[in-house]
Amino acid sequence: MKYLIAGSVLLLANWASGQSCHLRELDLCAATGIGNNKISTSESDVDKQCAVMAETRECFGNFTKRCTTPIQREIVGFVTEGANDVSKRFCTRGDPLRTEYLKHAPCLVKTQPEGKKCLKDVQVGLEKIEESKFQDRISTACCVYARYNACSTKAIESTCGKAAVEHGNVLIRLATSNLLDVICNGYDRNPVCNNLLPPPGTKPKGNSKSVVSRLFNAYVQA
Repeated sequence: MKYLIAGSVLLLANWASGQSCHLRELDLCAATGIGNNKISTSESDVDKQCAVMAETRECFGNFTKRCTTPIQREIVGFVTEGANDVSKRFCTRGDPLRTEYLKHAPCLVKTQPEGKKCLKDVQVGLEKIEESKFQDRISTACCVYARYNACSTKAIESTCGKAAVEHGNVLIRLATSNLLDVICNGYDRNPVCNNLLPPPGTKPKGNSKSVVSRLFNAYVQA
């Protein structure tokens, strides 16, 4: 779920800016991945999750082929190299990365009720991005991401211990090639987030135009 949060907040920052080439399509690509919100606890479940990941990756790939320049595609390829590597390892039975994930998965399931509270804050953040000033959208997205990281880390560590948190951090860094850590460096304790985002626990309005935000709403209400 963490890499989907990462992609969604930055996606909404771009989508809300009103750029061309139907960025609504990217919204729908992210929605495909977010719909796969259950924690996989068996080899067969991981295989199913990998099929959805492949579909989402293909959706993004089709968009970039049609709507980006060769240089932009080269940049996208560079920053997604880590995602391709972790996907290959995660989707290969017997790979240590997958084995370690499955070891922690049963405990991670127990964190989902608390995790839904974290996702409500994400939904509020996505709504905030849509109404933010253009110059504040990336900062707001980074604040949403940082708040979710802190919330989910606390939920996982309190239930499953530091080993599970560390493994999750390895996964997301591999998946994003450290891109989000670079873009959002320093936002974990940045006081600007107190001004850009409503207080934690704020109730979502539920009136977002984004498919991604609507799916978050459906998930947290389930």
